[in-house]
Amino acid sequence: MPKLWAILLTLLALTGCARTAPVLPTPAPQPTPTAPAFVTADAEIALPQLVAAERDAAIRGDRPLLAQLWAPDARIVDSRGTVETADDFIWQGRAAILDRYDLAVFPSPPPAFATPPAFSPQREGDIATATLGNDRWRFQWDGQRWWLLELRY
Repeated sequence: MPKLWAILLTLLALTGCARTAPVLPTPAPQPTPTAPAFVTADAEIALPQLVAAERDAAIRGDRPLLAQLWAPDARIVDSRGTVETADDFIWQGRAAILDRYDLAVFPSPPPAFATPPAFSPQREGDIATATLGNDRWRFQWDGQRWWLLELRY
């Protein structure tokens, strides 16, 4: 019987030494900004403004706004200055695109546009394309608004 008590006391002592997981604070939810009003306009109006808003958000480091501009399945393609696609670097999906901004764009943002971007988008159904300098943009209409779908540079 004394042996049993010794074992129970040892177990109780060891149980008291067990480490419990620390309780971490739950991060406060960040408000999601509303999409800019122009994203519901006609393509000729909305698409140049989408490109201008992307550039402005990149300069200001406005990650929440960028999340409101890029489609969930969007992508950015760095063609590395070649026609060959095998050497392209691709950021696929909104999360990867936002990581690209954090790592590469925000530390060294692009210059502001000297004048507002002007281009005539070509539309086929819910997809529109436009070229601005060396940048080729694709946009998507989801039935309610325009999204940035692809930037290829």
